Amino acid sequence: MRFKSIVLVSHVTDLSGPSEAVENYLKTRSDKLGVIYHPFHYCADRRSRLKEYRHGRLTREVSQGGWNLPPLLTYVKDAVFSLLYFLRLGAKFDVYLGADPLNTVVGVLLKWLGLTNFVIFYTIDWMPERFSNTYLNAVYHWLDRFCVRHCDAAWNISPRIQEVRRSQGLPDSRNILVPVGVDLEKIDLPDKSAKEPSELVLLGALAPSKGVDMVIEAFPSLKERFPQLTLHVIGKTPHDAVEDGVVYQTYEPRLAALGAGVVLHGAKPHDEVLAMLPGYDIALALYKPSPNNLSQWADPSRVKDYLACGLPTIITPVPEIHKDIRTLEAGIVVDYAVEPLAEAIGRLLADPGLWRAMRENALRYMDSYAWSAILDRVFDESFQGRA
Repeated sequence: MRFKSIVLVSHVTDLSGPSEAVENYLKTRSDKLGVIYHPFHYCADRRSRLKEYRHGRLTREVSQGGWNLPPLLTYVKDAVFSLLYFLRLGAKFDVYLGADPLNTVVGVLLKWLGLTNFVIFYTIDWMPERFSNTYLNAVYHWLDRFCVRHCDAAWNISPRIQEVRRSQGLPDSRNILVPVGVDLEKIDLPDKSAKEPSELVLLGALAPSKGVDMVIEAFPSLKERFPQLTLHVIGKTPHDAVEDGVVYQTYEPRLAALGAGVVLHGAKPHDEVLAMLPGYDIALALYKPSPNNLSQWADPSRVKDYLACGLPTIITPVPEIHKDIRTLEAGIVVDYAVEPLAEAIGRLLADPGLWRAMRENALRYMDSYAWSAILDRVFDESFQGRA
């Protein structure tokens, strides 16, 4: 499919995610592509960004509005910038692709004004209690239902969210599953047929709900048992270091205190991450079971990246993908506790044959998750039967 004009509007984190993958896909398939990104309030660089592509070539890039505002005012600022940036792009766009309700509401309003023809509502994360503030949570869900009613197609990142849309009355013809994919063409896999596992990797924001405390507690005894063990940490503590309204200490000093067996790489661009991951052996995806954990409704991209790079993944039973990892034996599912985590890591380090078998299972599993194939399918489904 090729687009005459399409605009993508999304919130983003310091790490690459599904929106950036959609941008990369659309660059080579659009005569005119507009991209508007709003970093979340906890990101280091909070400026809203505008990019314009013509026939795959970046022709304009603007960054503005990086003010240190309270979260609620940040969201208002983002909606205003979405509208202003859209108007700066000029004329009208055939397709408006908005990720999350706030960005999609702007697209619906623009459609009512005749400035776009087709609105896609892309739900990358959803949960019943998205915000702890009752009023803000009610507004979020009102906007969410508004977008479901008025969009031309709804993209949902997980089967759980797709079921929510079905319960909201969205017909299946507009209710489209869009699992997270992987840029398989960017991954260069080394030959590990004779290798013994020794390199752990933890990727993502360093926060209590990501199991970082468990890793810190489990590592010393594992290092004593397996002296060759190295832990690589790709990511950093978020700018505000607040989770569920509680301030926590930055993790970098505690990780560094574990000694020479820990390597802190900091946050890296996604392409660099995909170049680094194949060199490691075992991946950690330790989501805390909690009603407030978005991952139970999502399809975490870092897990797909791990598996596509041939890393057996130790994961907690929070995101849906843990079921496939268990069934396909592409890793080990563990309870959210130090002892099961240490046991699972030790099991793979002590049994290279098991590790290699799980590595092959992971690679086979990801063969069907190329972003290009996924997006070819979902765009075709989105426009099927429509002019």
